Amino acid sequence: MSISASSSLFWLLLLLAISIAITWYFYRNNDWLNSQKPGVKWGIPLLRGTGIFLLLTLLLEITLLVNHTEVEEPILITVLDNSSSILQYKDSNETKRTMNKLIQVVKDRFDGRYQLAFYTAGESFKENGMLTLKEQESNHAEAFNYISEQYLNRNIGAILFASDGNYNVGDNPTYPAEKINLTPIFTLGIGDTTPKKDQIITNLYYNDVVFLRDEFPIEVDLEAFKIKQKQVKVSLTQQGKLLGSQVVNYSNQEYTFKQVRFDVTASKVGFQPFTVSVEYLSGEFSKVNNSKTCYIEVVDSRNNVCFISNGVHPDLAALRAVASSNENYQSSFLSPKELVEKGLKPDLIVWHNPTLQFDPNISAYIEQHRIPVFYVISPSATNQDLSKLKIFASTNGRNQSDDVQGSLNPGFSAFELSDECQQSIPYYPPLVTKFGAMNPLGNTEALLNQRVGNAVKKEPLLYFGKTKQNVPYGVIYGEGVWRWKLNEFMKYQHYDYFTELFSKSFNYLMVKRAGMGLSVQFDKRFGKYDRIGVNANFYNASLETITKPVINLTLIGPQGKKYTNRFNVSGNHYSLDLGTLPSGTYKWTANTTHEKKKYSKSGIFVVEDIGLEQASNTANHGVLKQLSKNSGGKFSALKDYEKLFNQITVRISDREIFAITLEGFKLAMEKMAIIANADGKLEVLKDLKQDFKEILTNA
Repeated sequence: MSISASSSLFWLLLLLAISIAITWYFYRNNDWLNSQKPGVKWGIPLLRGTGIFLLLTLLLEITLLVNHTEVEEPILITVLDNSSSILQYKDSNETKRTMNKLIQVVKDRFDGRYQLAFYTAGESFKENGMLTLKEQESNHAEAFNYISEQYLNRNIGAILFASDGNYNVGDNPTYPAEKINLTPIFTLGIGDTTPKKDQIITNLYYNDVVFLRDEFPIEVDLEAFKIKQKQVKVSLTQQGKLLGSQVVNYSNQEYTFKQVRFDVTASKVGFQPFTVSVEYLSGEFSKVNNSKTCYIEVVDSRNNVCFISNGVHPDLAALRAVASSNENYQSSFLSPKELVEKGLKPDLIVWHNPTLQFDPNISAYIEQHRIPVFYVISPSATNQDLSKLKIFASTNGRNQSDDVQGSLNPGFSAFELSDECQQSIPYYPPLVTKFGAMNPLGNTEALLNQRVGNAVKKEPLLYFGKTKQNVPYGVIYGEGVWRWKLNEFMKYQHYDYFTELFSKSFNYLMVKRAGMGLSVQFDKRFGKYDRIGVNANFYNASLETITKPVINLTLIGPQGKKYTNRFNVSGNHYSLDLGTLPSGTYKWTANTTHEKKKYSKSGIFVVEDIGLEQASNTANHGVLKQLSKNSGGKFSALKDYEKLFNQITVRISDREIFAITLEGFKLAMEKMAIIANADGKLEVLKDLKQDFKEILTNA
């Protein structure tokens, strides 16, 4: 145990002198004290002086440290690489025997002298894990992060790390290893660092999702080792069908890097496998890394926007141009009658002048299929005509028109417009609207209110609401929006803000609202060694999550193999752990029944055989040597492990257990203050003595 101060001796002596002076000043002419026995006569001033001295040290934040140390037996941590790449080199059988032997050798050499801890590193970092040498990922950074966190302030004598140095997940292990201060890392190198004759497709670059009939690229990174003056063919296939091929020329170099690009047209909906392969050459180290497969989801999910009208109008042309400029929209133009005859169910209907030759069958069809509608209302519509649309509570307008501009509603919250768009709207020319009062039906939210000059009216100009069936709709209450587009082009030479205004309006109406029924959250892509988890929810009519219905999940995997599972209830939702699955494409369907009604959701996911451990044909001993160099350890080949063990020196250091400061004496200081003004009340001394005794005992 040692005691030290954070300030120089000068300050301590100065405070001591001040404390003595203050104490002398108070007691220099104290008759009562002079009449007491020597113990009392000198004890009270001594205690007061001590109290003043300690209080002054607290005020000046002078710290006394009490250090207690003990020796902890050093820990030797052994980490063995458990990835499959360990066995891809020559003499793999001997390597396997040596790796399995290492644990026992470490125990024989160091047990009893040091604490021993054993871990395996691969896809995960496991204590006392089984050495299989089959794991398909190498995340060595995780190993050193774990050690630095779990062994914080522990006496780690040394770390022994046996690996080929290759990592394919996570960061370079040298970075987290730096956090393990003053600990030597002894590394055993496995495998051969000399490149072998080989071709490796290292990376594929592609879009996860593409649209049907769109052209998209697949780019390939190809590396070649010790292949000189050769021409090889790189091919792209889809389920055995050749989509394209290119010839690659290798130069007279030990190492060659090539990039190849294929442009593909998406011709089929769903998860589509695309395989890139390079022809195998005699004498190559491995054939496994000559091909790589990616899975791309091809969707035909462009939002279908249908424009219906009984006539032509420049407003229709302006709004259709908005849909045509968006690659996620498919637009069409029909008469209302054609919509019903063809039985179409678009994601959104833009209905221009719906009161013209109004047919109640059209409204009934739209209502039956719960299709969102964006209405463009003509000023020529009568009050009686408007009432047929079932979106107005009342209209009291006269058969007259009015010119109004738009005023942004600051409280609108359904979606946001850019600042530039908001700034442009007040300058748009007026629309022609029906004159008079208008009250929308139900709860609505206005994006734009009507404005005449500087006067903002209570009637909306562009607004959104929901029908009694909870289907969203939008209304622009006037005509002449084509003038908005023309005005913007004359001012800015583009239509960006006009397009933004109506694109966001259309998108808002087409958003799939959560309602009663089944919801399933399923990722679309997994690795071969990933655990596959899926969550689900069920909403009742009040949109509350309930867990009463039983939900089953059916999988149909490669070769038509069928899996059936039941979701587990977890809190207020459902979950299911499918474990790991063989590589391939899987179709899933979730089913349940609630109140005699059936609910179902389905989809597709892919399990990819990534093959990370076969991506390299050489060991990376450079990483191992850097780990040892940075930490003061040593590097050796696996076969020379005995020599390395002889060099292992384990650090033994005193461990600082705790430190306490004068702030820990606050309770005692309070008693000191009482004593300094106690005027002879000596019973306080007993409490003070006990306080100090307890503090020192706890320390």
